[in-house]
Amino acid sequence: MELKNKTVEELETRKSEIGAEIDNDGADLDALTEEVRAINEELETRKAEATKRAEIRQAVAAGEGEVVQTFKAPEVREEKKMFGVDSKEYRDAWTKSIVKRELNEEERSALSSAGAVIPTMTVNAVWDKLVKPAELLGKVDVSQFASYVRFPKATTVNAASSQAVGSEISESSDAVGYVDLIPNEYVKLLTVGADIDHMAIDAIHDWIVDNLTKSIRYAINKDILVGSGTNALKGIKQSVDADASGLPATITKASILKIMGKLGGAYQQGAIWIMTPEMFYENILTLTALNDYIINDGFTFRLFGHDVVLMSEALISSKETIFYGDPSAYKVNIFKPLEVKPFETATTTNIQFRGACLADGELLDTSAFVRFAQT
Repeated sequence: MELKNKTVEELETRKSEIGAEIDNDGADLDALTEEVRAINEELETRKAEATKRAEIRQAVAAGEGEVVQTFKAPEVREEKKMFGVDSKEYRDAWTKSIVKRELNEEERSALSSAGAVIPTMTVNAVWDKLVKPAELLGKVDVSQFASYVRFPKATTVNAASSQAVGSEISESSDAVGYVDLIPNEYVKLLTVGADIDHMAIDAIHDWIVDNLTKSIRYAINKDILVGSGTNALKGIKQSVDADASGLPATITKASILKIMGKLGGAYQQGAIWIMTPEMFYENILTLTALNDYIINDGFTFRLFGHDVVLMSEALISSKETIFYGDPSAYKVNIFKPLEVKPFETATTTNIQFRGACLADGELLDTSAFVRFAQT
């Protein structure tokens, strides 16, 4: 039954009829109950409408003029956005905070909820710039363990032997030692002038990452080669003695081949050259006998098929030194890639940042490199 088409009298009549029907045998009590409920709701609606009409007529009769029904707009609740540490919005908020730019409420909330940790985008950018393939750090074996770590180091390795099938196997006399890597802090304090105020946030972020990473990367690269091992990486120089025969004053093709021949066959495949730019450009590159054995790809060189890494630190005790060996035998552990924090001091009004990286490293097998110093 369509209740809206019925008059009030018809609805009341139907209610009376239902009162009589409930006593009939087989009456559908659930359906009748639902019909009574619907009729009552319709009657209440009619009553409310009649009351409203009476109020409007009274207002018009009293001369209140046109009646306009207004509706209150629903309250709009602004939903706060949450930005994760891997979002660009969070990275920008973090960058603004360390250069002391004003943050809006949304940015302050994002930093507060995440504990102002270094953004994931910043960590990834630092790692990409820290380990560059063309440099020594990009060629050694790098791992990321957050705390003290120990790596096995073979001190005595005997050759394999042949025997009859089924023969008893003798106990190995190989000896294995360990290299313990413990965090050393590499620190750079970066001072920024007032001109940073005119830079966009993206540019500021990249500028900070580039400069801090460049300085720390240089320090770690240097120590892989010549580090003392005291509060620093232990350099290849500290682990490998210079060959007694040395390098002649005049470099020849034969002297280069002699260096190559001194390295064991197990490390020849992945070997690289390490020398100063002066040694390479003035002695190697100008040697016509080597013209057919040097490949130049921009500023990336290969000598006898092996990469050349140019480092000023290869000048040791005023002697030009050439290292030749497999960098994968050198182990570096980065305990913490790079932490960037504002650094405040009463001695300057400039903005300063403190960049710190925790790292350690050592050559796991001293036979992986040979070292020749010019006599």
